[in-house]
Amino acid sequence: MATLHPRMFIPQRTLEAWLDSGSADVDHEVVLLKNAGRAYDLVPAVRFLKVVPTTSAPELLGKVLSEARILELGGEIMGTSVLFGEAAFEVEAGYIGQLRGA
Repeated sequence: MATLHPRMFIPQRTLEAWLDSGSADVDHEVVLLKNAGRAYDLVPAVRFLKVVPTTSAPELLGKVLSEARILELGGEIMGTSVLFGEAAFEVEAGYIGQLRGA
């Protein structure tokens, strides 16, 4: 299992691997990591991977934003892409995990 931090991005594929291996359980919007004895609150989010060439793209590459924040900023989520006006980004789906009790 990767290094655990009090707040971290958990890609969807990582969460699925934890569940498939039996090392984690999900209950509503909380994931319990059995081996670590830690629970994280989950908020749907994406990590920005690539930008479709444009001259006015926001500086988002490598950043993680919750889906709610993207919508607040006027972005549109479309599958594995996020659009901000004319700027289009390829994103990785996942969650922001916040350690419970931290």
